[in-house]
Amino acid sequence: MLNVNKMFAKLLVASIIGLGCGTALGGTVVLTNGDHLTGRITQLTPSRVVMNTSYAGGIVIKLSSVQTITSQSPVKLTSTSGKTSQVTISPAPGDQGWITHTFHPVTTRAIPADLPPLPLVKKAPPAPPPVSIFGPDWDNELDLGATNTTGNSNSTLFNGELRFHYRHKPDNLLIALTGGYGVTNGTQSLGFFRSDLLWKRQLNEFKPHWAKKVFLFLQNTNLYDAIQGISIRSDSEGGLGYYLWDNKKSEFDLRAGPGYTYERFFHGQSYSYINGIAAAHFRYQIAKHVKFTQTAGYVSSLENAYNYQLNATSSLYLGLPHIVRGMGLRFSFTDLYDNAAGTQGLKRNSTLILAALTFKF
Repeated sequence: MLNVNKMFAKLLVASIIGLGCGTALGGTVVLTNGDHLTGRITQLTPSRVVMNTSYAGGIVIKLSSVQTITSQSPVKLTSTSGKTSQVTISPAPGDQGWITHTFHPVTTRAIPADLPPLPLVKKAPPAPPPVSIFGPDWDNELDLGATNTTGNSNSTLFNGELRFHYRHKPDNLLIALTGGYGVTNGTQSLGFFRSDLLWKRQLNEFKPHWAKKVFLFLQNTNLYDAIQGISIRSDSEGGLGYYLWDNKKSEFDLRAGPGYTYERFFHGQSYSYINGIAAAHFRYQIAKHVKFTQTAGYVSSLENAYNYQLNATSSLYLGLPHIVRGMGLRFSFTDLYDNAAGTQGLKRNSTLILAALTFKF
């Protein structure tokens, strides 16, 4: 009899300890038959409740046998669609069923509560270094081309161009030096040198929108041509221009104004006169590394309309950065027409086709 009483006492103590542990773990399941199970509720699914008890270990209870549930600790809730979340559970009114509440863990803050949190700033990737050693506003280029033919005709031709282009609104400056030399069957067939300078400045200080497309320009062109017998021809002009459009992909502008021309030939005869100029420039970025440009100009004496020159250049640039950074190919066609050259017994028209390897620097 004494042994039975001792066993009953041990079971009573174990139940009290288990009840205390279950309460500490914060979970209670009341069954439909009135039994109370305590412990830590770890999972709730559409068909069962999973508990971890100190007296029976892990147990699984059919949800159809549960009257109500209480849990202050987070429980993994699995919905009928399979989505999981962390919740706490409280009894429904009248202890018939239960209510789930989304669990919001308490987090510590590294700054005082009365100060707003610092915004998360994404660090922008570093900008690629400019191609030009002069800086991001410069687009400089060296073009070199050569051809050699043998057989029925022996010819050797060299041509090249050195160009400095500065573009930073409202200013735009272009300086170009172009030259070529060639011999065909022992006779010089090509020999010229040309320098070009063009400066443009947009009038951004004016308020009307259309006025911001207007620009001032100054330009100077000097030419030596051994084939046409031109010792020096220098054209200097200035005036106003207008951008029909100007963006990263394309631009198109027109310009006109007065100027002065001085021209001297090999035989010593020279001309000088006040002129007028009309010119156009077009640029189109076909692709990231493919660009097309077109320039055309008309210069005429204001004293003698017979004395005029026409020039036009079409150019296609193809970048080859996958081979060498800054390298590319340029193909261009230039047509120069000097009406006054006919009075000197020379051909009025000359053309130049250029295919060159280019290097940006």
